[in-house]
Amino acid sequence: MAPRLFSCACRYDLPIYLRLELCSVAFLQCLGAAAMRLLVFGGSGFVGTRVLRSALKHGLNVASVTRSGTPQVLDSDLSGVEWLKADIQKPADLTAVLKGADAVISCVGVFGSNEYMRRINGDANAALAESAAAAGVGRFVYVSAHTFRPVAAIAPGYFEGKAIAEAAVGKFFGSNGCVLRPPAIYGTRAISKHVSLPLGLVGVPLGTLFSTGPMRAVAAALGPIGDLMMPWVSVDAVADAAVAHVVGGDGNGGGRGPGGKADGDTSKGDVVILDWEDINNAAARFSLTLPPQVTLFWDGGCPLCSREIAYYKWLDTSRRVDWVDIHAAPEKLEPYGITSSNALRVIHAIDSRGQLQESRVGVPAFLAIWEQLPYWKVLPPILHRIPSAMPVVAAAYELFAKVRLRVTGRKLPNASSQCS
Repeated sequence: MAPRLFSCACRYDLPIYLRLELCSVAFLQCLGAAAMRLLVFGGSGFVGTRVLRSALKHGLNVASVTRSGTPQVLDSDLSGVEWLKADIQKPADLTAVLKGADAVISCVGVFGSNEYMRRINGDANAALAESAAAAGVGRFVYVSAHTFRPVAAIAPGYFEGKAIAEAAVGKFFGSNGCVLRPPAIYGTRAISKHVSLPLGLVGVPLGTLFSTGPMRAVAAALGPIGDLMMPWVSVDAVADAAVAHVVGGDGNGGGRGPGGKADGDTSKGDVVILDWEDINNAAARFSLTLPPQVTLFWDGGCPLCSREIAYYKWLDTSRRVDWVDIHAAPEKLEPYGITSSNALRVIHAIDSRGQLQESRVGVPAFLAIWEQLPYWKVLPPILHRIPSAMPVVAAAYELFAKVRLRVTGRKLPNASSQCS
């Protein structure tokens, strides 16, 4: 992760104070030697799998702890995860898996009877926090939930259990502990091998609407009912905020100190509480520690393209895309073997996530950048899952690319070149 931080610190589009901070964190990480060992409890769930991906993306040595161990169907992007089998309700299992861990993120949460929810959401997570502290774990993150008072009146055990776990994190970890309280979480949620729910179709507009000032004022005026108007949060933001606390703070992620003891005095300081707004802010800051995930080559000489890209740039507050204007800097195409004529004919992107570097042309290039942008990221999974959607969209784009020059009045030296 340190090389990535150093590369980000060299980005002149970032404020000088942030570049200096990234340099210092990277330097401390280099001194911190080996990669931190992170245990994610509940790593096979909706939030847990995103936490694993975020941890891998940031260079952590990560293991998932579940009752079943290695999943029967393993996503290729989780191949770097170590899968451990343990029961969170068995102290002996916890002692075994926590040995040598530097940090723990618990995504364990259940629905059911009130007694069952208190036992798992509360007692089991509290026991995990106590065992982690006894094992010398440096940092602990618990994914809790915002208390919806109307819902709590119907299912009190769920939120009572969460409160028990939160208290335990504060007791055993103090300021080295972090509690995330997201409201409703959106993202593409797998129901089965072939069925997924695109919760972003609901979560994105509600998150945008409910986060506005007027709606927050209305929610506050409505009292308990206003809890139902809490802004939805992206599952990726929750995951990044959780991992951010693990690797942040003291530079080496709050790892174990000499003799296996946790760094700092965990009995002092209050546990860190993140609500929906804090989660989004933490995730946005954390994303700046990574280099851009996609490089997009676009034609700045096209007025229509310029307006579209300006909108995308406005959305890209986390700088996840490197926007390269080939009209101003055509030489930047050369390292990728892309000719200017081809780049002007159809839009090109280089997807550099992880160790894979793949050229995307046409519609796949747009999908690559949409996956990085708020609001738009819900669209690619939908297009991929709707039968015949991609061929139809690709055909429409090809037709549009052919008439784009005439529509925009763009004049190119090469008559065969087309703006896209």
